Amino acid sequence: MKVKFQQSGGFAGLIRGCELDTDDLSADEARTLQSLVEQSNLEGIKGGQTPGARDLMTYEITVETGEGVHHVSFDDMSMPESVEPLLEFLESRAKPQPLT
Repeated sequence: MKVKFQQSGGFAGLIRGCELDTDDLSADEARTLQSLVEQSNLEGIKGGQTPGARDLMTYEITVETGEGVHHVSFDDMSMPESVEPLLEFLESRAKPQPLT
């Protein structure tokens, strides 16, 4: 399983992110990531941005498995509660990303 994460926006407009592959992680980290993805129920999330909101952080998560690719995007106000543990895991591994 591969997970791509990007966090952007906020007052400063910084971009942070990471790309994780369970094949490259330790067995414990791979199990944790797999479990957090399953618990977050990303497949059931429509995502979306809060209209008219300013200076919110925006999050994009793309999960690639043998079954396909699922992409979801949301902001601080539209973030489903089920995603919070996965988001914390990904944020702890995120690093500054170059502006594109």
